[in-house]
Amino acid sequence: MKEIIRERMFRNNNSRKVYMNLVALKARFVNNRYSKARRFRKKFIEHNKYIPNFENPKTYNEKINYRKRYPLNPLFSRCACKIEAKEYVAELISKDVVIENLFVGMSITPEKLNEIVREHGNCVLKANHNSGRIYMLSDRDELSRFSEVCYEVSKQLQVDFGKLADEAWYSDISPRLLVEKKLTPSDEDGSLRDYKFHVFKQNDGSMKVLLHIDFGRGVNHSRSYFDEDLNWLPFAVEFPSLITKIQKPKNYDFMLQIAKKLADPFSYVRVDLYNIDGEIFFGEMTFAPGSGISRFSTYIYDYWMGGLWQRDPRY
Repeated sequence: MKEIIRERMFRNNNSRKVYMNLVALKARFVNNRYSKARRFRKKFIEHNKYIPNFENPKTYNEKINYRKRYPLNPLFSRCACKIEAKEYVAELISKDVVIENLFVGMSITPEKLNEIVREHGNCVLKANHNSGRIYMLSDRDELSRFSEVCYEVSKQLQVDFGKLADEAWYSDISPRLLVEKKLTPSDEDGSLRDYKFHVFKQNDGSMKVLLHIDFGRGVNHSRSYFDEDLNWLPFAVEFPSLITKIQKPKNYDFMLQIAKKLADPFSYVRVDLYNIDGEIFFGEMTFAPGSGISRFSTYIYDYWMGGLWQRDPRY
Protein backbone atom coordinates (compact mmCIF):
# COMPACT_ATOMS: atom_id res chain seq x y z
CA MET A 1 0.00 0.00 0.00
CA LYS A 2 2.85 2.37 0.89
CA GLU A 3 4.48 1.66 -2.48
CA ILE A 4 1.25 2.58 -4.29
CA ILE A 5 1.00 5.86 -2.35
CA ARG A 6 4.66 6.70 -3.10
CA GLU A 7 4.12 5.95 -6.82
CA ARG A 8 1.09 8.24 -6.96
CA MET A 9 3.00 10.99 -5.14
CA PHE A 10 5.87 10.59 -7.63
CA ARG A 11 3.49 10.82 -10.54
CA ASN A 12 1.76 13.86 -9.03
CA ASN A 13 5.09 15.56 -8.35
CA ASN A 14 6.22 14.93 -11.91
CA SER A 15 2.94 16.25 -13.25
CA ARG A 16 3.26 19.32 -11.08
CA LYS A 17 6.83 19.93 -12.29
CA VAL A 18 5.74 19.61 -15.92
CA TYR A 19 2.83 21.97 -15.27
CA MET A 20 5.04 24.54 -13.52
CA ASN A 21 7.62 24.34 -16.33
CA LEU A 22 4.89 24.98 -18.89
CA VAL A 23 3.62 27.96 -16.87
CA ALA A 24 7.13 29.38 -16.62
CA LEU A 25 7.72 28.86 -20.34
CA LYS A 26 4.47 30.62 -21.21
CA ALA A 27 5.36 33.51 -18.89
CA ARG A 28 8.76 33.91 -20.55
CA PHE A 29 7.12 33.87 -23.99
CA VAL A 30 4.57 36.52 -22.97
CA ASN A 31 7.26 38.65 -21.32
CA ASN A 32 9.55 38.41 -24.34
CA ARG A 33 6.71 39.31 -26.69
CA TYR A 34 5.64 42.19 -24.46
CA SER A 35 9.23 43.43 -24.19
CA LYS A 36 9.66 43.27 -27.96
CA ALA A 37 6.42 45.19 -28.51
CA ARG A 38 7.46 47.76 -25.93
CA ARG A 39 10.89 48.20 -27.56
CA PHE A 40 9.28 48.65 -30.97
CA ARG A 41 6.83 51.22 -29.61
CA LYS A 42 9.70 53.15 -28.05
CA LYS A 43 11.64 52.99 -31.33
CA PHE A 44 8.56 54.15 -33.24
CA ILE A 45 8.08 57.20 -30.99
CA GLU A 46 11.76 58.16 -31.20
CA HIS A 47 11.84 57.73 -34.99
CA ASN A 48 8.44 59.12 -35.97
CA LYS A 49 7.97 61.72 -33.21
CA TYR A 50 4.42 60.80 -32.24
CA ILE A 51 2.65 58.29 -29.99
CA PRO A 52 1.00 55.62 -32.15
CA ASN A 53 -2.34 53.93 -31.70
CA PHE A 54 -1.92 50.51 -33.27
CA GLU A 55 -5.37 49.26 -32.20
CA ASN A 56 -7.33 52.17 -33.69
CA PRO A 57 -5.06 53.14 -36.59
CA LYS A 58 -5.40 56.39 -38.52
CA THR A 59 -1.98 57.05 -40.03
CA TYR A 60 -0.28 55.05 -42.76
CA ASN A 61 2.33 53.68 -40.35
CA GLU A 62 -0.30 52.76 -37.77
CA LYS A 63 -2.26 50.82 -40.40
CA ILE A 64 0.89 48.97 -41.51
CA ASN A 65 1.37 47.89 -37.90
CA TYR A 66 -2.27 46.88 -37.55
CA ARG A 67 -1.82 44.66 -40.62
CA LYS A 68 1.35 43.17 -39.12
CA ARG A 69 -0.57 42.26 -35.94
CA TYR A 70 -3.71 40.87 -37.56
CA PRO A 71 -3.01 39.69 -41.14
CA LEU A 72 -5.94 37.85 -42.71
CA ASN A 73 -5.40 37.81 -46.49
CA PRO A 74 -4.15 34.35 -47.54
CA LEU A 75 -2.50 35.87 -50.62
CA PHE A 76 0.04 37.78 -48.51
CA SER A 77 2.37 34.78 -48.27
CA ARG A 78 2.09 33.73 -51.89
CA CYS A 79 2.66 37.21 -53.25
CA ALA A 80 5.49 38.02 -50.81
CA CYS A 81 7.40 34.92 -51.92
CA LYS A 82 9.83 35.94 -54.65
CA ILE A 83 9.28 32.64 -56.46
CA GLU A 84 5.52 32.14 -56.14
CA ALA A 85 4.83 35.82 -56.84
CA LYS A 86 6.35 35.40 -60.29
CA GLU A 87 4.06 32.47 -61.01
CA TYR A 88 1.09 34.49 -59.77
CA VAL A 89 1.98 37.48 -61.96
CA ALA A 90 2.56 35.25 -65.00
CA GLU A 91 -0.94 33.80 -64.56
CA LEU A 92 -2.67 37.11 -63.86
CA ILE A 93 -0.76 39.45 -66.19
CA SER A 94 1.70 37.73 -68.55
CA LYS A 95 4.90 35.73 -68.36
CA ASP A 96 6.43 38.48 -70.52
CA VAL A 97 6.66 40.82 -67.51
CA VAL A 98 8.33 38.21 -65.28
CA ILE A 99 12.11 38.01 -64.93
CA GLU A 100 13.06 34.41 -65.72
CA ASN A 101 14.52 32.26 -62.96
CA LEU A 102 17.76 30.54 -63.95
CA PHE A 103 17.88 28.41 -60.82
CA VAL A 104 15.60 27.62 -57.86
CA GLY A 105 16.54 25.34 -54.99
CA MET A 106 17.29 24.78 -51.33
CA SER A 107 21.02 25.27 -51.85
CA ILE A 108 23.56 25.95 -54.56
CA THR A 109 27.28 25.26 -54.91
CA PRO A 110 29.85 27.87 -55.99
CA GLU A 111 30.61 25.70 -59.01
CA LYS A 112 26.96 25.65 -60.11
CA LEU A 113 26.66 29.38 -59.58
CA ASN A 114 29.81 29.95 -61.59
CA GLU A 115 28.41 27.78 -64.39
CA ILE A 116 25.15 29.78 -64.49
CA VAL A 117 26.94 33.13 -64.58
CA ARG A 118 29.35 32.01 -67.29
CA GLU A 119 26.41 30.84 -69.43
CA HIS A 120 23.94 33.69 -68.85
CA GLY A 121 26.08 36.68 -67.90
CA ASN A 122 25.33 39.02 -65.00
CA CYS A 123 22.89 37.50 -62.52
CA VAL A 124 21.22 38.16 -59.17
CA LEU A 125 21.19 35.69 -56.26
CA LYS A 126 18.60 36.13 -53.50
CA ALA A 127 16.48 34.33 -50.91
CA ASN A 128 12.75 34.07 -51.61
CA HIS A 129 11.37 34.51 -48.08
CA ASN A 130 12.65 37.84 -46.78
CA SER A 131 13.67 41.41 -47.52
CA GLY A 132 17.31 40.52 -47.09
CA ARG A 133 20.41 41.36 -49.03
CA ILE A 134 20.62 40.40 -52.70
CA TYR A 135 23.87 39.58 -54.49
CA MET A 136 24.86 40.98 -57.88
CA LEU A 137 27.10 38.57 -59.76
CA SER A 138 29.31 39.12 -62.79
CA ASP A 139 31.20 36.80 -65.11
CA ARG A 140 34.30 38.67 -63.93
CA ASP A 141 33.84 37.36 -60.36
CA GLU A 142 36.27 34.77 -59.00
CA LEU A 143 35.16 31.43 -57.57
CA SER A 144 35.98 32.74 -54.09
CA ARG A 145 33.30 35.40 -54.55
CA PHE A 146 30.74 32.73 -55.46
CA SER A 147 31.74 30.71 -52.38
CA GLU A 148 31.21 33.78 -50.21
CA VAL A 149 27.73 34.61 -51.52
CA CYS A 150 26.61 30.97 -51.41
CA TYR A 151 27.54 30.89 -47.73
CA GLU A 152 25.83 34.22 -47.02
CA VAL A 153 22.56 33.36 -48.72
CA SER A 154 22.48 29.93 -47.05
CA LYS A 155 22.59 31.73 -43.69
CA GLN A 156 19.55 33.77 -44.74
CA LEU A 157 17.61 30.56 -45.33
CA GLN A 158 18.07 29.62 -41.67
CA VAL A 159 16.32 32.76 -40.42
CA ASP A 160 12.56 32.98 -39.88
CA PHE A 161 12.15 36.46 -41.31
CA GLY A 162 8.47 36.54 -40.35
CA LYS A 163 9.36 36.37 -36.66
CA LEU A 164 12.31 38.70 -37.07
CA ALA A 165 10.25 41.45 -38.73
CA ASP A 166 6.89 40.61 -37.11
CA GLU A 167 5.43 40.09 -40.58
CA ALA A 168 3.82 36.69 -40.11
CA TRP A 169 3.13 35.97 -43.78
CA TYR A 170 6.87 35.49 -44.41
CA SER A 171 6.91 32.61 -41.90
CA ASP A 172 4.56 30.67 -44.17
CA ILE A 173 7.03 30.76 -47.07
CA SER A 174 9.26 27.72 -47.56
CA PRO A 175 12.81 29.19 -47.71
CA ARG A 176 14.58 28.71 -51.03
CA LEU A 177 17.06 30.61 -53.11
CA LEU A 178 16.83 31.75 -56.68
CA VAL A 179 19.12 33.05 -59.38
CA GLU A 180 17.68 35.35 -62.01
CA LYS A 181 19.05 37.31 -64.93
CA LYS A 182 20.15 40.81 -63.97
CA LEU A 183 18.24 43.52 -65.80
CA THR A 184 20.37 45.94 -67.78
CA PRO A 185 19.10 49.47 -68.40
CA SER A 186 19.23 50.99 -71.87
CA ASP A 187 22.04 53.45 -72.56
CA GLU A 188 19.73 56.45 -72.30
CA ASP A 189 18.38 55.32 -68.91
CA GLY A 190 21.82 55.23 -67.33
CA SER A 191 20.72 53.31 -64.23
CA LEU A 192 17.91 50.85 -63.60
CA ARG A 193 14.92 52.73 -62.22
CA ASP A 194 12.53 51.04 -59.82
CA TYR A 195 8.96 52.39 -59.91
CA LYS A 196 7.14 51.72 -56.63
CA PHE A 197 3.36 52.03 -56.93
CA HIS A 198 1.43 52.41 -53.67
CA VAL A 199 -2.09 51.25 -54.51
CA PHE A 200 -5.01 51.85 -52.15
CA LYS A 201 -8.33 50.19 -52.96
CA GLN A 202 -11.16 52.61 -52.20
CA ASN A 203 -14.53 51.77 -50.70
CA ASP A 204 -16.19 52.25 -54.10
CA GLY A 205 -13.79 49.74 -55.72
CA SER A 206 -11.63 52.33 -57.49
CA MET A 207 -7.89 52.57 -56.96
CA LYS A 208 -5.89 55.49 -55.57
CA VAL A 209 -2.27 55.34 -56.72
CA LEU A 210 0.88 57.07 -55.51
CA LEU A 211 4.26 56.50 -57.10
CA HIS A 212 7.59 56.80 -55.40
CA ILE A 213 11.00 56.67 -57.05
CA ASP A 214 14.42 56.46 -55.44
CA PHE A 215 17.24 58.42 -57.06
CA GLY A 216 20.98 58.14 -56.53
CA ARG A 217 21.00 55.08 -54.30
CA GLY A 218 24.27 54.93 -52.42
CA VAL A 219 25.26 58.44 -53.51
CA ASN A 220 23.08 61.40 -52.45
CA HIS A 221 20.05 59.15 -52.07
CA SER A 222 16.76 60.98 -52.53
CA ARG A 223 13.15 59.83 -52.85
CA SER A 224 10.24 61.59 -54.53
CA TYR A 225 6.52 60.92 -54.43
CA PHE A 226 4.11 61.62 -57.28
CA ASP A 227 0.41 61.18 -57.86
CA GLU A 228 -0.97 58.95 -60.61
CA ASP A 229 -0.58 61.79 -63.14
CA LEU A 230 3.08 62.27 -62.12
CA ASN A 231 2.50 65.51 -60.26
CA TRP A 232 5.06 65.91 -57.48
CA LEU A 233 3.82 65.58 -53.91
CA PRO A 234 5.47 67.96 -51.39
CA PHE A 235 6.62 65.56 -48.68
CA ALA A 236 9.51 63.21 -47.98
CA VAL A 237 9.80 59.74 -46.43
CA GLU A 238 13.14 58.72 -44.91
CA PHE A 239 15.13 60.53 -47.63
CA PRO A 240 14.94 64.11 -48.92
CA SER A 241 12.66 64.81 -51.88
CA LEU A 242 14.86 66.62 -54.44
CA ILE A 243 13.50 65.62 -57.85
CA THR A 244 10.18 67.34 -58.54
CA LYS A 245 9.66 66.57 -62.23
CA ILE A 246 10.06 63.40 -64.28
CA GLN A 247 9.25 62.49 -67.84
CA LYS A 248 6.38 60.11 -68.39
CA PRO A 249 7.97 56.68 -68.99
CA LYS A 250 7.17 54.71 -72.10
CA ASN A 251 4.18 52.42 -71.52
CA TYR A 252 3.40 54.17 -68.25
CA ASP A 253 -0.31 53.47 -68.66
CA PHE A 254 0.46 49.75 -68.94
CA MET A 255 2.46 49.98 -65.70
CA LEU A 256 -0.57 51.50 -64.00
CA GLN A 257 -2.79 48.73 -65.34
CA ILE A 258 -0.43 46.07 -63.97
CA ALA A 259 -0.17 47.74 -60.57
CA LYS A 260 -3.93 48.13 -60.22
CA LYS A 261 -4.71 44.59 -61.36
CA LEU A 262 -2.19 43.07 -58.96
CA ALA A 263 -3.53 45.26 -56.14
CA ASP A 264 -7.17 44.30 -56.62
CA PRO A 265 -7.32 41.54 -53.92
CA PHE A 266 -5.81 43.84 -51.28
CA SER A 267 -6.84 46.94 -49.36
CA TYR A 268 -3.30 48.23 -49.97
CA VAL A 269 -0.08 46.94 -51.51
CA ARG A 270 3.07 48.40 -52.97
CA VAL A 271 3.83 47.02 -56.43
CA ASP A 272 7.39 47.47 -57.73
CA LEU A 273 7.98 47.51 -61.49
CA TYR A 274 10.96 48.13 -63.76
CA ASN A 275 10.77 49.93 -67.10
CA ILE A 276 13.58 49.45 -69.61
CA ASP A 277 12.85 51.58 -72.68
CA GLY A 278 9.16 50.70 -72.45
CA GLU A 279 9.63 47.02 -71.59
CA ILE A 280 7.99 46.35 -68.22
CA PHE A 281 9.20 43.84 -65.64
CA PHE A 282 7.68 42.84 -62.31
CA GLY A 283 9.85 43.39 -59.25
CA GLU A 284 7.92 42.47 -56.12
CA MET A 285 4.85 43.11 -53.99
CA THR A 286 5.30 44.48 -50.47
CA PHE A 287 2.62 44.47 -47.79
CA ALA A 288 4.37 46.31 -44.96
CA PRO A 289 6.76 48.85 -46.51
CA GLY A 290 9.28 50.15 -44.02
CA SER A 291 7.81 47.64 -41.54
CA GLY A 292 5.47 50.37 -40.34
CA ILE A 293 8.11 52.77 -39.08
CA SER A 294 8.78 54.99 -42.12
CA ARG A 295 9.57 58.56 -41.06
CA PHE A 296 7.54 61.21 -42.89
CA SER A 297 8.77 64.79 -43.17
CA THR A 298 5.56 65.86 -41.41
CA TYR A 299 2.93 63.93 -39.46
CA ILE A 300 0.15 65.35 -41.63
CA TYR A 301 1.25 63.31 -44.68
CA ASP A 302 1.52 60.11 -42.65
CA TYR A 303 -2.08 60.84 -41.63
CA TRP A 304 -3.04 61.79 -45.20
CA MET A 305 -1.71 58.52 -46.64
CA GLY A 306 -3.54 56.69 -43.88
CA GLY A 307 -6.72 58.36 -45.09
CA LEU A 308 -6.17 56.95 -48.58
CA TRP A 309 -6.19 53.48 -47.00
CA GLN A 310 -9.96 53.16 -46.69
CA ARG A 311 -10.49 49.42 -46.44
CA ASP A 312 -9.60 46.97 -43.65
CA PRO A 313 -5.78 46.86 -43.29
CA ARG A 314 -5.93 43.19 -42.31
CA TYR A 315 -6.65 42.44 -45.96
